[in-house]
Amino acid sequence: MSVDLHMHSNASDGQLPPEALPELCAQNGVKLMSLTDHDTMAGTKAAEAAAKRLGIAFIPGIEFSTLWGGTGIHVVGLGLDPESPGIAGFVAGTQMKRVERGRAMDENFARVGIHGALEGALRYAENSTSLSRTHFALWLLEKGHVKNYQEAFDKYLKPGRPGYARVEWPATVDAVRFIREEGGVAVLAHPGRYEFSADWMSDQLLEDFKAAGGEAIEVTSGSQSRATDIIFAQKAREMGFLASTGSDWHSPRSARPSPGMQPALPKDLTPVWVKFGYPRDMD
Repeated sequence: MSVDLHMHSNASDGQLPPEALPELCAQNGVKLMSLTDHDTMAGTKAAEAAAKRLGIAFIPGIEFSTLWGGTGIHVVGLGLDPESPGIAGFVAGTQMKRVERGRAMDENFARVGIHGALEGALRYAENSTSLSRTHFALWLLEKGHVKNYQEAFDKYLKPGRPGYARVEWPATVDAVRFIREEGGVAVLAHPGRYEFSADWMSDQLLEDFKAAGGEAIEVTSGSQSRATDIIFAQKAREMGFLASTGSDWHSPRSARPSPGMQPALPKDLTPVWVKFGYPRDMD
């Protein structure tokens, strides 16, 4: 795939610095990319400058942490200004929630006899405001509490597990409206990854997302199954969504595909990048 509009650097929970990601994209033939770190655009300028040097087109992006019906939902904002005071203000509250969650997780781990979790996780994070469950997973792996990254989530970090701490992120619809107010395009990230208690909830999420001004969904994603990609390709057709795509790459440790190596979008869908003046076919 010559387009990848979802990946992470060490400005949030990725492994590589922002300026290194375009090099990886270039190796894989990517022609258009976006860096979409969690709740921060701190790495945008460095990534964009590196992409320009390599002849890769770049759309500034961010992945907002939000909450819908009690479930954490990720919304990608594309085409946003990293220097916008509005964005700085919006993410400031979210970043503080990350700090608070880290402390709560540390207390939860201590209750089950695992001590030093926060201090250990912070060694993997650039700063406390970018702290994520991924950083705790890496520390758990380092200390031998788990055998692999996925086990860290399954055993300790998912909702209902000992280390999990709930966060009151901004409402999904509020994040979507904010993205539109800032002149960006709201994309529902990896829609097939959310675990709902009933099938109808996925459709309701899509309806609420669209009603709030959401324009696109990630039809193909490195963090959802191929069968799920097919389901959401059909949802995009039925509901009139633009189609986005991304590897959701974080680290070589992950089983997810490298940037640009996620499945291609179906040719009949209108890709989200046409909103930014790029041709439908980037190959």
